[in-house]
Amino acid sequence: MNHKITAFILTLSLSFNLFGCSNNNDSNAKKSETSKVEQKASQPVQQAQRIVALTPLASDLIYNLDRTRLVGVPNGRYTDIIAKDKFAEFPKLGSNTGINLEKIVSLKPDLVIGSGGFHDKTLAKLQELGINTIVFNTRSWQDLENQTKEIAQRIGADPKPVLDKLQANLRNIPNNNKSVLVLVSTQPTLSPNKNSWAGNLLQKFNYKNIAADFESTGRFKGYLTLSQEKILASNPDKIFITETTSTKPDEYKKLPFWNKLKAVQNNNVYTFHHDGLVSPTSINTVEEVTKQLSDIAQE
Repeated sequence: MNHKITAFILTLSLSFNLFGCSNNNDSNAKKSETSKVEQKASQPVQQAQRIVALTPLASDLIYNLDRTRLVGVPNGRYTDIIAKDKFAEFPKLGSNTGINLEKIVSLKPDLVIGSGGFHDKTLAKLQELGINTIVFNTRSWQDLENQTKEIAQRIGADPKPVLDKLQANLRNIPNNNKSVLVLVSTQPTLSPNKNSWAGNLLQKFNYKNIAADFESTGRFKGYLTLSQEKILASNPDKIFITETTSTKPDEYKKLPFWNKLKAVQNNNVYTFHHDGLVSPTSINTVEEVTKQLSDIAQE
């Protein structure tokens, strides 16, 4: 029964973050999406004065670009705990599974930013009320830069300082040919392919992601369930596990195949927080996860 409850809680916690990392599994569609963003960047848009952000990443980007335009942020680990003081002055609009629509409307925003696949219903209702909305999905480093550019354009800010800070994290990437298994949950054993934020990061830091080319067939686009047989057959050099509020590092040790893997036997298991490896979350979080990936690659 405890395992079923844990699995249920995990599914809820993953639904928002993995949606943000989902992919259409269609390279042409992805190119088209990028092209649309670039086309928008070349067209004049009405600047927003009062923005509500429903994701921690959008909240952080706006704060760094021009905090005077930000009027509301979501509840969550980043805004409530990690950067509590930073966002203390802003009204909180609810958690991922319970956004307060009336509170959003009361703030009189002229733009609301959300995540595709998760905030669709909320954004649709706001559009019915005549409030402009925009949707972002951050599945790659390019998506992160495009989001930064478009938000900057929407508020008339210069994106260069933020883009430069992001790009600094990609300097001096070490040579690295180590195979790696990334597990973001235990029930099921979900792993990212190349069409996800995590998968794209691994590629940028020259890791050989054992699930990179596997097709995502489950609920979460860009992620797939790896069987015990596939994991044992790949027997990676390193294992990256992710910690969330519902999944702690020790839970991975209970997997039946765990002690059979050479990475476990050689003490090459590394813990990442979900915020960073699975979802970029903030500028500082991106800096932290890229540094960790770089440091491990040099071992």
